[in-house]
Amino acid sequence: MKKYILRGIILVFLSVIAMNSQAQSQRRIQKTVDKRSEQLENDKEGKKKEAQKQEEAKRKAHFEMQTKAVQKRMKKTEKKSKRKNDNKKVFFVKRWFKR
Repeated sequence: MKKYILRGIILVFLSVIAMNSQAQSQRRIQKTVDKRSEQLENDKEGKKKEAQKQEEAKRKAHFEMQTKAVQKRMKKTEKKSKRKNDNKKVFFVKRWFKR
């Protein structure tokens, strides 16, 4: 009878140790997965910023190619489009006295 109790205690002890070591290895795996996903997010953000810089440089180059009159008209149109996209109305006095 004592042999069975001793075997049971040893079996329970070994199973507890095995469960604990398995949990630790899962934590390590989770850490590596988290690091990799964080690195991928940082790469995505870097690519996005780089693309935005390139787009802005192209826009600036296009603007500088135009004549002064066209540049003025482009600025005016850009302001109008920004206002429209932001759903803002024109200043009320301008609306009252427009042609």
